[in-house]
Amino acid sequence: MSRDQVLGRVRAALKSAEAAPGNLMPAGPPDLPRPQAFADPLTLFAERACAVGATVDLVASMDEAARRSAAWCAARAVRRAVVWNVASLAPVRDRLQADGIEIISPLLVPVRSWVDTVAGADAGITSAEWGIAETGTLVLACGPDQPRLASLLPPAHLVVLRAGRILPDLPALFARADALPSALTLITGPSRSADIGLVPVFGAHGPMAVAILIVTG
Repeated sequence: MSRDQVLGRVRAALKSAEAAPGNLMPAGPPDLPRPQAFADPLTLFAERACAVGATVDLVASMDEAARRSAAWCAARAVRRAVVWNVASLAPVRDRLQADGIEIISPLLVPVRSWVDTVAGADAGITSAEWGIAETGTLVLACGPDQPRLASLLPPAHLVVLRAGRILPDLPALFARADALPSALTLITGPSRSADIGLVPVFGAHGPMAVAILIVTG
């Protein structure tokens, strides 16, 4: 049977079900208010990100973000950090190096040992392409200088996000589909799993801690 025949039968069955007396078709989702209706994107993003276990701090500039990054690393006794090799994070890299933290760069580590090197880091530090206010989700664009593993293997993840890059919801992200890179990572809070006995366990598939610095300036 061809694909068109299969789809035709499905459509015919759905029409019959709709027309049958007493047969109630499931209603669609309720018309809930969009995030813009009850909070501005920045406030909503911070609330939702904290609700799923991330920490959120507002900073006025990248220089302040660098200082807060150094304080975060000191509090967690970070000695080795995987830092994305992007221009926006240059102040962070410089500050951490000045504090004696070893910076692991994807450009300087042989491919054959990359996974083991990242797994041995104390933290991963990245920027974020977008934030999704409705769910407190971070959207990371991945590439050679922005390796996906930096946000997945180390036990802690620090993210620098521009306030102007916070979108209200996923449809707003997909509306930019033509401008999106081929590889995206969507992160909502620290890694967790409840596969065994429905008991939540943090760090099962990724970082146990996610900290977000939102640059408002």
